[in-house]
Amino acid sequence: MSTSPTSVGLGGDGDEIVAIGEVEHAFGVKLDKSHAAQWHTAGDVFASLCQALPSDNCGEDLWPRFAQVLTDQTGVNPKAIEKASPLLSQSRRWVYVADASAVVWIAAAGVMLALVGWAML
Repeated sequence: MSTSPTSVGLGGDGDEIVAIGEVEHAFGVKLDKSHAAQWHTAGDVFASLCQALPSDNCGEDLWPRFAQVLTDQTGVNPKAIEKASPLLSQSRRWVYVADASAVVWIAAAGVMLALVGWAML
């Protein structure tokens, strides 16, 4: 039975920008972001990293360090990440959590405004 690779766990809410910046900082390079739209997996970003590094610096021994840096934002076990691992989380539950949180805050603000209005009468 085959299972899909573990996701890097990025949410698509800006944390991917931070993660790429951390990769650049950790390896002292600037990645060619003109190809960023095609970065769907950890292996895609790793390939861009290898292009930015001198050719003799990019071997398989670099992968564990790369995976550690890439997953620092998400808390995903870097040893579970492989080149086919999707960058974005497979689960979109965080979207529903964010929506629910926004509804709660809007409702709380409405209640507070109603109380303030009532108190001013």
